[in-house]
Amino acid sequence: MLQKAIPHLIALGIFFALCAAFFFPQLEGKMPQQGDIIQYRGMSQEVREYKEQTGETSLWTNAMFGGMPTYQINTVSEGNTLKVLDNIGTLGMKPPIGRFFLAMAGFYLLMVVLGANPWLAVIGAIAFGLTTNNLILFEAGHETKVKSISYLPIVTVGLLMAFRKRYLLGGILFATGLGLNIMANHVQMTYYFALTLLIFGIAELVHNIKRNQMPHFAKAAGVLIAGGLLALGAAASNLWITYEYSKDTMRGEPILETTGDASSSSETDGLAWDYAMQWSNGVVDLFASYIPGVAGGGSQEAIGDDSAIAQDLRRKGARLPANFKAPLYWGDLPFTSGPIYFGSIVFFLFLMGLFLVKGPVKWWIGLGTLLTMLLSMGNNLEGFNRLFFDYFPLYNKFRTPNSILSVTAFLVPVLGFLTLHKIINKKVTKEEAMRSLKIGGGIAAAIALFFALLGPSFFDFNGAGDTRLEQSGFDLGAVRADRQSLMRGDAFRTLILVLLSGGLLWAYLQEKIKLNILLIGLGVLITFDHWTVGRRYVDEDLFVTERQYFAGLAPRPVDEQILQDTDPHYRVYDASINTFNSSKASYYHKTIGGYHAAKLQRAQDLIDRHLSQGNQKVLDMLNTKYFIVGQPGQEQVQQNPNALGNAWLISNFQTVNSANAEIDALNDFDLATTAVVHQDFKEYIAGLSPSGAGQIKLTSYAPNQLTYEATVQGDQFAVFSEVWYGPDKGWQAYIDGQPVDHIRVNYLLRGLKIPAGQHEITFEFSPASFDRGVMVSRIFSSLILLGLIGYVGYSGYQFYQNPPSEPKPQDAGSKQTQPATTRTQRKKKKK
Repeated sequence: MLQKAIPHLIALGIFFALCAAFFFPQLEGKMPQQGDIIQYRGMSQEVREYKEQTGETSLWTNAMFGGMPTYQINTVSEGNTLKVLDNIGTLGMKPPIGRFFLAMAGFYLLMVVLGANPWLAVIGAIAFGLTTNNLILFEAGHETKVKSISYLPIVTVGLLMAFRKRYLLGGILFATGLGLNIMANHVQMTYYFALTLLIFGIAELVHNIKRNQMPHFAKAAGVLIAGGLLALGAAASNLWITYEYSKDTMRGEPILETTGDASSSSETDGLAWDYAMQWSNGVVDLFASYIPGVAGGGSQEAIGDDSAIAQDLRRKGARLPANFKAPLYWGDLPFTSGPIYFGSIVFFLFLMGLFLVKGPVKWWIGLGTLLTMLLSMGNNLEGFNRLFFDYFPLYNKFRTPNSILSVTAFLVPVLGFLTLHKIINKKVTKEEAMRSLKIGGGIAAAIALFFALLGPSFFDFNGAGDTRLEQSGFDLGAVRADRQSLMRGDAFRTLILVLLSGGLLWAYLQEKIKLNILLIGLGVLITFDHWTVGRRYVDEDLFVTERQYFAGLAPRPVDEQILQDTDPHYRVYDASINTFNSSKASYYHKTIGGYHAAKLQRAQDLIDRHLSQGNQKVLDMLNTKYFIVGQPGQEQVQQNPNALGNAWLISNFQTVNSANAEIDALNDFDLATTAVVHQDFKEYIAGLSPSGAGQIKLTSYAPNQLTYEATVQGDQFAVFSEVWYGPDKGWQAYIDGQPVDHIRVNYLLRGLKIPAGQHEITFEFSPASFDRGVMVSRIFSSLILLGLIGYVGYSGYQFYQNPPSEPKPQDAGSKQTQPATTRTQRKKKKK
């Protein structure tokens, strides 16, 4: 048993060594500077500080957009016991080493289950783990996406095992992999992968109908459906509240009556088409999956000292730093860190597989790859993509269509290395293998030659942002020259790699080299390919010391000035940054702005209708006490004396009949004395005639609990500068400890009746749906974990009780020692 485990242990050692080498600065204690992680720091700082101080998790933050749930800021995983498996799989290490190790180990398991040679499985795992897509996602800080992708191999293992009649094991592994994938909290990647599984299901259905094996199909489908339900249940603590929240976000149904403007989320069910399709691939972007520099690489691409741009800038007197990077990307995306590059050799093997591999897996991966590539083109293939966006359930909730290629970057190496497995294990004839080599190699070489020889004269190499480049001092002629050079150089690079790997396969098929030479050669070439291209986008420069990392988050003089205010709760409008697309100010303040792709729809409506128009009345009602103005580095603070505070008493009501009237009324009334109330709440205020006599003030603040003292003369009505999220979605009002109802006023805020006298008023956020979800998560994830442990334990016991016997020595002429014959040879023998 130990002897059989040795290759697998060696494989894991190789994966760890490669990850440690590629991300060595992590072992030195350095931290990666990632754009989206910096944004996350700002989003989550308030609730992270709260947890450090109290040990409690707040599901609400006031740090952005006046207030919002944290469900899609911090991943909610309470009750989900599958977290222990993630910790084991990553060796308890933080990203990137732990995460990339797990991705490689998962792909290795998949290849071994497919029956691949362990050393071939190692090469495949390296190719998948170091796919440029994964590296670029990490560099950008999309760690939940990388986490989700890292579990796709485990999901696929369970899928394939079930259809190989290992029903129980397949169902358990499918539930485990999918449960971990969903727990990663990047539903978009899970959804995209599920789209391709529909193709797999259809392919398997056809396959089983042809073979009259429908009972088997029903059993396999049944255990997978059961496993999927268990996985969904395991993530209930997050999915339940996220689903509830999604209805109130800019990805849900519009609140305002539509006027036919489909460019705004306020006017559409789901995201607006133009907003959702901003990151759409062009045709040349797709070819970058095979030739990395064909579209210019990244928006900041390293260039050499002898490049046209470098020479031009030096002639102009510029001093270029080492590793100078220039904006070479010219594809259809607004910008990009780099291409979603599958690997030249891997893509070549994938092409071979389309002509060699047979069965449902080939159709799944082949058609899945075609589908995902077409969907990634977004508005550049509008006729096709409109069908999915307008009619496919939930599809219009997601944006950045080019991100679907993250799934393609998994599918392509699966078929590529399955192809090698078929050849090495003699699952196909020599003639079939040679045919696929010629066709796949011919296509791969032809594409590379086209871009190497004709590409520089076929394209204009103009990018959408070239006007800005010219204004900033770049010579566009030099930029286009370097774009052409990168295309030609990488095309020749791809051609050489294809010829070398194709030559190795040809030599192996012609029995001119042994299997070990083939595997070593391919391993070296593929590792070289992925390592060198990956290093263009993730290198040691990405990592900085902890001191350098937090220096970028250091408070500005204006931040320090505002932080001297002892008021426990006020808001800041930072006009010195991209107010509604940056969470930088939220790191230190409770802000009107921020950054989030799924903010509350009412907040977005207020931004569109009032805040972006500078409506001072609305800024006052949101308790905007401070404004930061000026250019970066020259910021100044302006205090707003008219901010209405944390709460105030009003003396008038203005009842409106629609959401549009409610939001428009904020232009017309004195919000310090008047509350705008939708007719849905008219019964709540019936008979109430407030005078505004009395006072109310905030006495205690926490993100999820606010306490006020109120002393009022007669029955009064208070408006709170806090975001309405309800009803019955978590915020509960209490007066002197007794629960009471509250309503929405002024389109976004909370309002409350207060009886005469002195009272303590508390608002507490404690969603009942979260508590129910935690209970469901604990039950379902425990079932998965117990099933996995039980299966492993039972299998180990069976192995211990009935260890496999050593094979008996065979005679030299026995069947087992005879060389494998091809199908052609067997046919000749029969004749």
